[in-house]
Amino acid sequence: MPGALPTLLLACWPLFLFAPLAQAQTEPEVWERQIMHQPFDTQPLRAVRVPEWVQETLGCGYTLSAMDTAGRTAAASHGVTLSELGFVNPFFACYESRYIERRSPDFPPGRLEREIAEYQRLGVRVLAVYPPCLQGEVYEKHPEWRRIATHTTEIPSIDLQQFPHGGMLCLLGPYGDFMIDVLEEILTRFPQVDAFSLDGLHYGGVCYCQHCRDAYHRDTGEAIPDADLRDPAFRRYQHWADRRMEDLLRRMQNRLKRIKPEVALVTWSTNAGRYGHFLSIPRNMPARMNLLLDAPDQEFWMDEVNRGTTILPAFGNAYVWAATNHRVAFSEPYLMSHGNPYGKDSFPPHEILRRMMLVLTYGAMPSVAVAQPPRLQDELYRCLDEVQRRKPWLVHKRPEPWAALLMSDNTRNFYGQSPGLVEERYLAAVLGMFRAAVEEHLPLAVINDWNLNDEDLAAYHVLILPNAACLDDEQAAAVERFVRGGGGLVASLDASLFNEYGDARPNFALAEVLGVRYQGNASESSAAREQLDVNFAQAIGPDYWEKRQQVFDFRVQPGSPLDHGLLASYIGTEPVTFKGPAVRVAADPSADVFAWLRVRPAAASAETAGSAPSELPAVVARNHGKGRVVYLAAALDGAYY
Repeated sequence: MPGALPTLLLACWPLFLFAPLAQAQTEPEVWERQIMHQPFDTQPLRAVRVPEWVQETLGCGYTLSAMDTAGRTAAASHGVTLSELGFVNPFFACYESRYIERRSPDFPPGRLEREIAEYQRLGVRVLAVYPPCLQGEVYEKHPEWRRIATHTTEIPSIDLQQFPHGGMLCLLGPYGDFMIDVLEEILTRFPQVDAFSLDGLHYGGVCYCQHCRDAYHRDTGEAIPDADLRDPAFRRYQHWADRRMEDLLRRMQNRLKRIKPEVALVTWSTNAGRYGHFLSIPRNMPARMNLLLDAPDQEFWMDEVNRGTTILPAFGNAYVWAATNHRVAFSEPYLMSHGNPYGKDSFPPHEILRRMMLVLTYGAMPSVAVAQPPRLQDELYRCLDEVQRRKPWLVHKRPEPWAALLMSDNTRNFYGQSPGLVEERYLAAVLGMFRAAVEEHLPLAVINDWNLNDEDLAAYHVLILPNAACLDDEQAAAVERFVRGGGGLVASLDASLFNEYGDARPNFALAEVLGVRYQGNASESSAAREQLDVNFAQAIGPDYWEKRQQVFDFRVQPGSPLDHGLLASYIGTEPVTFKGPAVRVAADPSADVFAWLRVRPAAASAETAGSAPSELPAVVARNHGKGRVVYLAAALDGAYY
């Protein structure tokens, strides 16, 4: 039903506009505004102040470190102003370090200084690289710093002759402080460094090393449980580990900016828009940690494994920008053809511009690998020029503040619960709603859990909560005030049915706002296994009946907003098939029901066998205070994805 979602979005234009609240006072120097608290916060979290030069940078031109002087000069002439140089790698340090003894044979004395001087001569800022979780010498010398990924006290061991890079180190303990010491050393020795890139800045979802065990017991009195998101105890551990990771970044920024206030963390994020990272459950880092980076960067893949031909690439770029509170985010479109194996053969040159413009359209800045095969090189430079032409419209930008769509990291992690379930169970609702808005050219900004507060919501007229299951009481109260003050709300399925830990409530926290009471899933069964045509039966696979779960009759209420325009011509008011998740709710007498669901006879309960199945509210609308609410008990958003 392509027209249903835009119709409902427009129906929620508020009856009265809610005046923006005064901007909160920001702190000078390193930190800006305070962010909403999360469990286990020991002090207020503030977003980092992004230096002016980062805000003026259109993206990072990677691979200059592997190019000759002529290639670097050409890259700089086409607008590349920031690129990487390796200072520490998994095998060596590239300079004389007092922390890492092994010196790279590829970097004799003076080479790093010459490289820096050439970057500066070309006007290219230095992005110092240190992959934080892999360092073979540290792994060998400090076995107690190794990450233990399974519930055991046995320290992992790797054959360092065969794998000299070692294994993953735990950033939540002493190694995190060691890494900060190395970064401080680099910046002190090489004050020309403008930024740091830390590939893999995360804790891997869980760690059972002795340092983590002791710290968790000291803070909570508990032992780290098994890594199982169905267990409430583990969900609490995840929040605790998230706060430890954020504290590492906070200490890192304070130490580095004390030396050079304009130095920046321009680094890869593992939780800000790449499709594969949406499937990282348990999460490797909280989305909120992106606010502690001056500019997160994401790998932007468009192959079939990463849903490259769906709405996901557009959403991924909108989300990486949202994870910065719509400040500065980079996104590197990988210039590769289909996967397995990845390669540039047959990659069409005109696709470079398409991918870079897609990044720009949704708010991020396009980083790119500058060194390309000869057949792509000139086109890449032309595309860099096209980005530069648009610079006046790309820096210091903000989204159009009409509708805000929540992408809830807590819901993705604690409600999605596994890589195999999260797309269908949660992401489909977000992506379906996003797709509807994009196709109708409605101004939509993606927001995050921490934006569900009075100040941030005041900028918008409509709030969309697609299956936003995990909301805390403070967030639910802010949503209620937003609607009561004149805002529009669209919510679906299990919105607010769980708290910030993923624990189920007996009823929606937003029940009074939505005008419905939760009464369980609408159906757990499939349609009847009717007799199939013999020719058709030969062609279907073994999952045919499994895919016919959650099938309903859907009927639009005559005279409702859904019974107008193209949607009326598509489906009319007679029952049509709806396939997707649905919730059984009881509507408040003050609410209007725009559409109904009828459970198919085979899915009806034994008590109703032999009688006509009753209809359930599918789309419910009501006024709340000065605002307007539409609730989708039938997941039209997820079905549209």
